[in-house]
Amino acid sequence: MEKKVFILYFLMCFFWGLTWLFLKISLQEMPIYTGLSIRFLFAGIIFWIIYFFSKTKTKLNPKLKLVYLLFTLFNFTLCYYLTYWGTKSVFSNLGAILWSLLPLCVAGMAHFFIPNDRLNIRKSLGMIIGLLGAILLLYKGGSLGEGEVSLGIFAILVSIVLAAWPNVYLKMQNTNINSIHLNAVGMTAAGLLFLIFALFFERGYHIPLDNFNLFALFFLTVPGTVFTWGVYIWLFNHLPVTQISYTAFYPPIIATIVGWFFLGESLPFIAIIGSILIILGGFLVNYNKN
Repeated sequence: MEKKVFILYFLMCFFWGLTWLFLKISLQEMPIYTGLSIRFLFAGIIFWIIYFFSKTKTKLNPKLKLVYLLFTLFNFTLCYYLTYWGTKSVFSNLGAILWSLLPLCVAGMAHFFIPNDRLNIRKSLGMIIGLLGAILLLYKGGSLGEGEVSLGIFAILVSIVLAAWPNVYLKMQNTNINSIHLNAVGMTAAGLLFLIFALFFERGYHIPLDNFNLFALFFLTVPGTVFTWGVYIWLFNHLPVTQISYTAFYPPIIATIVGWFFLGESLPFIAIIGSILIILGGFLVNYNKN
């Protein structure tokens, strides 16, 4: 891995791990649709500014249009809403751990749609181990947050399954993609959709704009969205999909440390075992000795 790629890869994982802390903080005061609309509209504007000053321009063909549509509706809209809704009830570190299941979902879908990425014994074993870990977390759901914890876990799991398909479809196209333009279009569209929902369902909500809440919004928007998503999609042009999938393993470690230190979140023993199984399963699915 080139030095530039490695540094961006590391910072992306680090910021994504911290994002869960600031998401939990923001959800204490910010309505979901309003928070998402602010996050994505501002992120979209920043991406448009970067795109207009960049040297490369994008022409969309029918296949790329479908990629844009999938990332907009699935990753940026449905997945983020479900993750926000679920994180209101579950620990922030648990949300990050559950998202470690993404490589398993990607591997399962890739088996059917990407000819040179079939499941083998090692990958199948990894999927079974990861799913066992998810079952353990569901079993201990009541002690992993407050309120509708089991429903929160289920919502995040659904969001992970939905997020897997655009990743697989993008690799199926076997073409380079302008990550800045994709994020500009997708996040602006998602932000507008969330704004419409906010105007309908969250009108009249009091939103405290104290320094703490404003900084949480800033972090979620700039390092947690613009930087992470910009680098993530850019990596598809520079790394194999297996190496990109490893990004699901490092943020949970960071999220667990900061969640414990700043929010007092701790996992019971069975949940720790389940978390280890999920990460181990993802590692087995993506491990490539070459």
